[in-house]
Order: sequence, then structure tokens, then C-alpha cells
Amino acid sequence: VPARRLAAELGVEDPRMNYNIGDAVAARLLDCFKRRHKEENGGYYYQLELSLKTVLDTAEKSVEAQETVNSSSVGEKDLSAVPLAAGSILMSKRMKVLQLVNSLHRSDGTFLPGYAVVSIKSKFLTGVTSNSDSVECKLSFDQLMDSYGDELSCPPVELDSVAQKELKVGKRIDKEGLILSVPNGGEPIISLRSSLIDTIRNEASSSDDFSIVCPSPSSNLFMGAYVRGYVARKDERFGSFVRFLNGLTGLIPKLKKGLDESLYETILCKVTALDITSSPPKILLKKVSESDISKKKRKIESRNKGSVSQRQIQVGDLIGDVKVTDINFARAKVQLIDKAFFGANIRARIHVTMAEPIAAKPKLSKQEKKAKDEHKIGKSHPFYSWKAGDVIKGVRCVAVDTRDGVSFVELANRSEKSDLVSSSPIVVSDPSQLPPGSLVHSIVTSVSASSPHFGVWVQVCPGISGFVPALELSSDPDILNDIESNYKVGTRLSCCVMEKSNPEKTPLRHQLQRDDHDNNTKEHNALELSVLLAEEQSNAKQAGFKPTKPQRGDVVVGRINKKMRVLGPPALMLNLRGTFTGRCCITELNDMDDWANMPLGKDPSNDSKSGSNEVQRVVSDSEADLSNNENDDDDEESRDEDKAKSEIREEYPDGKFIKCRVLGSARAKGAVELSLRDSRLEGDLEEDCVPEPNDMTHAYVISTTKKGCFVRISRYVEGRVILKELSDDFIPNPTVMFPPGRLVVGKVKRVTKHDGKQKGNRGLAATVDIDMRESVLLSSGNRITLDDIQENSKYTGVVTRIESYGVFVRIENSDVSGLAHVSECSDSYVKNIFDLYNPGDLVKVMVIKFDKEEKRLGFSLKASNFVDDDDSDDASLSDEASSSEEDSDEEEEEVKDALDERSDGEGDSDSDDENFVAKMAAKMEQAGDVHSDNDSESSDDSSADSDDDSESDEISLEQRPEESLPQAMDANVGFDWGSTIKPTKITKLAESSDDESTDSSSDSSGDESEDEDAGFKSSHK
Repeated sequence: VPARRLAAELGVEDPRMNYNIGDAVAARLLDCFKRRHKEENGGYYYQLELSLKTVLDTAEKSVEAQETVNSSSVGEKDLSAVPLAAGSILMSKRMKVLQLVNSLHRSDGTFLPGYAVVSIKSKFLTGVTSNSDSVECKLSFDQLMDSYGDELSCPPVELDSVAQKELKVGKRIDKEGLILSVPNGGEPIISLRSSLIDTIRNEASSSDDFSIVCPSPSSNLFMGAYVRGYVARKDERFGSFVRFLNGLTGLIPKLKKGLDESLYETILCKVTALDITSSPPKILLKKVSESDISKKKRKIESRNKGSVSQRQIQVGDLIGDVKVTDINFARAKVQLIDKAFFGANIRARIHVTMAEPIAAKPKLSKQEKKAKDEHKIGKSHPFYSWKAGDVIKGVRCVAVDTRDGVSFVELANRSEKSDLVSSSPIVVSDPSQLPPGSLVHSIVTSVSASSPHFGVWVQVCPGISGFVPALELSSDPDILNDIESNYKVGTRLSCCVMEKSNPEKTPLRHQLQRDDHDNNTKEHNALELSVLLAEEQSNAKQAGFKPTKPQRGDVVVGRINKKMRVLGPPALMLNLRGTFTGRCCITELNDMDDWANMPLGKDPSNDSKSGSNEVQRVVSDSEADLSNNENDDDDEESRDEDKAKSEIREEYPDGKFIKCRVLGSARAKGAVELSLRDSRLEGDLEEDCVPEPNDMTHAYVISTTKKGCFVRISRYVEGRVILKELSDDFIPNPTVMFPPGRLVVGKVKRVTKHDGKQKGNRGLAATVDIDMRESVLLSSGNRITLDDIQENSKYTGVVTRIESYGVFVRIENSDVSGLAHVSECSDSYVKNIFDLYNPGDLVKVMVIKFDKEEKRLGFSLKASNFVDDDDSDDASLSDEASSSEEDSDEEEEEVKDALDERSDGEGDSDSDDENFVAKMAAKMEQAGDVHSDNDSESSDDSSADSDDDSESDEISLEQRPEESLPQAMDANVGFDWGSTIKPTKITKLAESSDDESTDSSSDSSGDESEDEDAGFKSSHK
């Protein structure tokens, strides 16, 4: 049972005085909450909210009866509830004290006055958002009376004792109250100052220049106004700060004896200076008394009685000619020339929104140009051709305000014909006087480049400003992309007032925010204007006064917004008129013939990922020197590519205005589907055709996973590519090689069309399966299938994977793969299969086993199976040698010398002119059984063979041109990857020392043979 509820319902001031532990009480259950113990592993418990008020007591009945009697005696009008807003007056006995909170004096010297928590029943207030029966408010201890006299010290710790005398917990306050302020999300602040209550009560009945007001931030203050407030704070550096309604504060400067005022005292002041360009406005005050106001009032009345009656100026009167006395950006002070106004106390001006340039444009001196530059008056400004001393003819009055006996007159030299709508007032005091559809003139005051509100701020009339979004200025994107040059400050615009959007339904990024020149009110009340709607008014077909949603076929202007969440990426998001959102699919950026790679730029996160997935290779010293030379060229090419990519990305920069064609509503709710294609802008709205099987098609990558890649061919056609069909070669990191937005090409395998009603198709017209392997794209004939395979048939294939138990080979021009067991990889014993083959090696295979049920193939790579073949490897080697001989005569001589040396040392049986397979068979016969006892002879033979082979291979590599060197893994799949892949050589480490030590039968010649073999493998591989 909270103490506040005890005070509110039973009037208990201190529960410790009324109740003891163990007392039995009757209670009423209000609510039940399930809570958790604060301990880390604590369980749950239930907390009951109770009330000890079970019946309505006699005292409360008498109070309510007394209120009924009082209300019936004063009339029905006093029974009406007051708004829960600053300035509302509360009747007596409507506030009940619930709790007293003492003042707080901090160690740093800060003093916070205490307060009382008071309760007001909801039936006495209007605008209450909560469903509770009462509203809790704060009554600060410094708001109990108008003046505390000399009772307070510094700091005023005596406030607590004063509050205990004036307030009692559980009792009603027998005084009128005033709602001083209503903070956002906080408790309302109450005041009991009788002077403020009387001021607000008399404010409505008095409207002369000498009336006293208690202003708020939304009040129309003026210099010379009389205001009443209280001293909220004193600062030795500045003076006394005077507080009014809703936190509005003014300053009595120290030089004006501001420090002489008593803290928390209610005082009467006069506004001596006012700055409305800030929010809330800055106010300088001077303390006055009511006797000073009365003396000034009598003085003005006596002066008016003794003077000759002046001509009364009314709105619409033709004043005649006036003389310019001073000019700045916002207004021109003028003097009335007509003799009828001589001696009259009149101050006149022409606001910039009420002015038109004079016909004559005399040449300005350097001094006059400098003065106009200081006031930011450019050639587009109406005052550019004006200067002090000029006579403006034919002005008329548009507004009059009389204060302190002085008439402030607003003039205009604009003719009635220049007003778009004669019924629309030229000068208004509130934006609500200009309903949607009103056509007004305005002057550009600043250009706003803040995102997403890009446009111009304008001044409609004195005190009323508006904002014209860039998309409402023009339908020409070239003009909007250079808005500062086309809409200079001072330019006059004809606009239409738009309907204000509902803030609850409008996203925060589209809600109008305050600007530097238009923050004189706490809540932004700027008009939302449109130049395009003003031009469309002549058609008289506009159903409302706000932009409508674009329809299919419309040509609109959008602003690229890359900060917006992308719907259905990859795509380009745009802002359209009327807070609508547009989406342009990546396939609609250009016509298909003009598609470019990565048109929206590359995600920088992919660059960081790619750096951690480089393939580690073992290279020789000669290769390292070659690689260093190549890196210089590659770095230069990489810089050129990065520059080209940056130029591509700049084609669609954030904030750029661009013309689009509306294709319809997007699949995402609330968005509009757009197209930037030239053919679409010319009128072609037909959808792209669905590709057929075996068609070659281009597509953009949507996303890539470890299982494959998803691509988009058009707006309504998407495809997928499984991992093994991305490339002929192994791809270590597909997500890096195929980032979103990458342009790819592939062959359509299968097409699945949808009727649009099928669930799960996401509105697609068709989905396709694509093969992107280069071998598939370049193949002209029929590909080999599993049905074409026969046992004992021979094929050419590519090594795809090597395991300890065998080699996996894929037959060329097919998707058929099989396994060559380690026992079928060579005619001799294979100690380490990884030394014989590498992924990507071109080999010959013979089908030795075909399991049609399991669809498994067994291959053999033994050289003895291909002895009688005509197309042996020796023929290919001779072809390569002949091509090398044609390239260089010197290389030809070197090759011949090397062949002669080998023929002299080994005899005719080892000549390179013989068949390669026959040579290998001869070597096997010389070696004999691999398990024979003559290990040393075998080792010597192999050593000699290795030397010869190594020498021959080194020569062939030297005479081979650079472009014919073994290339690195090429991941190009029918299109440009945007980067150059270096020619590299993949090497294998030589056998480890452990393998060498295990061969106990090897002698010194065998060791030398292993070293030579290792060197041969390093250069050859």
C-alpha cells in the first residue's frame, strides 16, 4: 500500500503514526504483478497492490457535497473542466496533497527546492491521455506565495518549514492554482501565486497597449510589452532570470540592477529587447511598477486630446509615395511623404515579401555593392535596385498595429494583379489562415542541403515561413542537381500550400524539421509549399492539394537515397514526390546491351574478406624475381581498375536527381517500381522476355552462398547456379568471387514458369537454372553424357581432386567424373600420389569399370594402356618443339644440342624422337621388378633418367614464350572479372627428410638423385 495512496484516499500524513506492525486491516485488491527476485538465480513472486479504502468515509462525502453547493451557486460555467495546459486556472479545493519531498542541497552548492505531490481528479481536466481517475502534479515550494520577504537565506533552506506550515498531507488546498507548465513526458507544474492568476484572468478582458500579460513561448511578444513573472534564479555574472509560462525566461541584466531583486519574488517587467530568431526567444527586461504604467498611460491620453486628429490608416488604403530611409535583407524602412501624415506618430516599412523591384536599375557604386553584399542582397533580391533616398510610388497598406500610441504600418508596392488569388490575404498572423490550395508568393531565404530535406526555405509574409522540397520545385533533374545556382536567395516563387502530412503515419525521415531562420516557435508551424502544384492548378483536375502516388507509365523525378534500406537488393532506392519511395532494380538501370559490371559499386566489406583467402604457394627464387617484376605491372593495372570502378560508382551518387519511368507498384509494400532505361523513358513498357533452355543470357548476382549463386535476369526472372557449375576450376571463396551486382553470363539449362498465383514464387514470372562454366559456354557440339560412356573406351580429362586413395578426373566436354584408384595411376609402385598429379592436369583415362546402377566410373591412368595410341603425348611434345623452333633460331640450336647430348649418353632407346609411351615402357623393362634386390642399380638408373628429364624440361621451359607458361587457376567464367590474374606456377614441396631417412637402401648416388629430382619437380611443377 503506497504512502501516496494512503494520503490520497485516507489522508494519512505519516503511516508510521497511524499503523503498527501486526495490525489487522481490511484491504481491497487493486492489481497483482508477477515479479522476479533481484538475486541472480532468484525465482518469481507475486506482488499485490492494495488499498485500505474499502468504503467512502463521511469526511469525503461532506467535501463533495460542499463542492456541489459551490458549483451550483456560481453557475454552470464554472463546472466546466479546464485544459491540462499552461495558463489554466484551477479552482480551490481541487488539489489534494499526497506527499512532501524536502529540498536538496548538493555538495557542489546546487540547491533544488522541495516539492509537494498533489492530485487532481481527471474530471476537472480536459486533454488527459491516461485512463486513471486522477492526475498527479508537482507543487514546488517556491510557488506557494508571491513573495517570501526576508525569511529566506542563501541557500533558501527555509522553504521546507514554510511548506510544512502551508501544506498538510492528505488535505485539500484551499487556494486557487495555476498550471505553470506541462513538460513533455513529465508531471505538470502547479503554482499558487495569486498575482500570476489575476494577471492571466485579466489578460483576456484587456487588449490595449498597456495590458499586462504572462507570456509563453508561443505568445506574440513585442518590444514595450508589459509582462509579469517571478525571479527563478540569480546569477552574479548576468543578473536575475525571470520565469513565465512553459519555461519562457527573460533576463534583467546586472547593469540594470538585476541583482537587487529578491529570489522567488513576483515582479512586473517591460520588454526592452527581443530576439525572435532563436527558440525560445531571447528577452531582455526592465523592472517597472504599476504606477509607472499608469503615468505613461495618462501622458499619452493627454497628448492625444490636445493634438489635431490624425488620419486613420486602414488596411487596403492607398498611401501614395514613400521615401526609403534604410534597407536590410528582410525589410526597407520608409517615410510617408504625403502631407496628411505630417506630425503623425507612424512607423512604416516594406517587407521583402511585399516588395517588387523597381523598373529602373541604376548602376551601383562600389560602396553600395559592398553594403548589399553585407546584407546578402543579390541580383535576384527585390531590394537589389533599391537604395536609401529612392521614392517608391503607389504603395498601399496591408497591415496596421498600434502599440503605445505608435502606429506600425506594413506597406507593399505589389499590385493587385500580381497576386495569384485575390481572396488569399497578403499578410496573415497564423499559418492556419492559409488553407491547402492557397496560391501565394514567397521569397527564397536559404537553401537547405540537409538530408533528406533538400529544398529551399521561403518567406511568405512577415512572420510566416515555408519549405519547398526540391522535388516540388521543378521536374527538370538538371535544375535540381544545381539548385543553389537556379534558386538563389531572394528569388520570388509562386507556390501552392500543400496539405500537411500526418506525423503519425509519415516516417521520421520525411517529417519537416526546423531551420535556422524559422525556429521562433517551439513546435514547427512552417507551411509545406509546392511550385509544381501551383503550375498544375490551371488544369483544375487536382483532387487534393498534395502529390498523388505515381501510376504506371508516368515519368517522374527521383532523388537517389543510398542511406535508405534497400528493398530486394541489389537495387537503387529513390525518394519521390509526396514522401513516396521508389525502387529501381539493378536490371532496370540500363538497357541490356549497355549492362555494366558492378553498376552500383562494390561492397567494401568484400575487399577485406578477399585479402584473407589468398592461396599460399611455394615458389623458387627465379619465380620470386619474375613475380616481383609482374607485381609492378599488376599494381598499375589494379590502380587503373580501381579508378574505373570509382567512376562507375559515381554514376549514381547519393543525392543525385534523375528522371525515371514508373513501371508499377513494387513487390515491397509502399514502394514504386521505377526504371532508368533509355528505352523505358522513350515509351517502351514491355517486360523482358523469359529465356528459353540453351539460351545464352546475362544476369546480375543477387547473393552467393557456399552452395551456389542466385542471379537476376530481369525484374520478374531470377535464376540459380549450383556451386560446381560456377566454374570449371576450383573456387576457394565463391562469396568473394561473385559479390552482389556482379555481371555474369551463362547458359540456361531449365526454365520453370509461374502463373503469378503460386505461393512461394515471390511474384516472379519464371525461375531458371543456369550453367556458368566456360567449357559449357564454349562447347559447340553435344556434350558427352553417361549413356555415351563404354568400358575400355579412352577419353581426355582434367584432374579435379587428389586423395590418398586415388585421383578424380572429369571427362572433357561433359559433366561425367570418375575415380582412378591409386593402383591404376601408374604401371610402377606409387609412393606419393601427390607428386604425380596436380589439380588441373590434362590426362588420358581409360574406362575399366562402369556401374550403371550406382552411376560410378573407374578409370585407369597407366601408360601401358595407351602404348598403341596414335595421338600420344610425344606428338604433342614434338608440336610444341616445332613451334618453339619457329620462334627463335637460337633456341632451336640449343634444343638440338641438348637432344644430341641426351642421345649420346643414353642411346637410341632414350631418344626424344621415339614414342613417349615406348620410352617409358623401355625404362620399366630396364628397371625390372620394383621389389628386386638390386636397389642401388635401380636408384642409379632413376637418377640418370631424372637428370636427363630435368635437363630437357628446363630447356623446354626456357624456350617457351612467356604467355605459354603454366597459368594460375583461372576463375574467368565467360566475362571480365575486373582484375588481372597473374601467371603463376604451383609447386609442391620436395619429399621431407623423414621420407629420405626411411629409405635405408639408398646410397650416396641415390641421395644425389633425390636432390636432383626435387629440383626438377620444383621447376617443372
